Amino acid sequence: MTHRDIALLLADAADGVEVGIAPTQAVVRGGRRRRARRWAVAAAAALAIVGTTGTVALAGLPGGDGGKAEPAVTRSSAPLPDVFQDKPHRTELASGTEDGKDWEVFVDVWDAPRDKAQAEAQLTAMAEYKGEWPASVRTAADLVGKRTYFVQRDYEGDASVVIENSLPARAASVSTDMGMTAQGLSPQAKPLRLVVGQIATTALEVTCDWKDGTSTVLHRVSGPEADGGLKQGIRSAEGSPDRWFVCLAPKGTAYKDARVTGLDQ
Repeated sequence: MTHRDIALLLADAADGVEVGIAPTQAVVRGGRRRRARRWAVAAAAALAIVGTTGTVALAGLPGGDGGKAEPAVTRSSAPLPDVFQDKPHRTELASGTEDGKDWEVFVDVWDAPRDKAQAEAQLTAMAEYKGEWPASVRTAADLVGKRTYFVQRDYEGDASVVIENSLPARAASVSTDMGMTAQGLSPQAKPLRLVVGQIATTALEVTCDWKDGTSTVLHRVSGPEADGGLKQGIRSAEGSPDRWFVCLAPKGTAYKDARVTGLDQ
């Protein structure tokens, strides 16, 4: 093929390309209208996009990899998880009313991104959702392959994060492992009465000890109580490989200790 032939093909392809916000999609549409010339259209598109943005999503174009360039989007035979959703998996862990004030504890779990592009999209979604940002993450690459969760306490509509972390997608608690925090029931309350923890799926029982010498024993639960509140206990959470628990100390005392006291054999 001569330089003149190539020039004519590129000119013909460029004439059919619609310029818009997403030039790659316009190129694909142009290629579908000219199936006999789809390879030339793809080549012309690659040149045009490189000239304007400096990058090409080669995996989205026919024969884009060519064994010479790494595609911008990793190919996979399995569908990618929907990490571009604007909301995470949310599970309510406990709720109630004290002195006429409503309180609630819930966990938001974000799926693990499989590449940098998904991680960037997820960080944007987190920021737009509730202004969340994992403390351990400095760049989008730090989030790839990690599940992120934010546990929030809501007191009369005032929500605040009490636990957050990003962990490898396959990481899970085992045996008597426990990650927990003790907080005031409200952001201003000083007695540490509200205990929230993350435990292994094999945990059957958790005991929360209080400073007045009493204890609260938690077991696996599901569903609300008769009064409409969500019973304190051990629950699974959508998107999380672990179970979670919430226990509230009686008024007049505070947190002393919490531990797993029963395991599934």
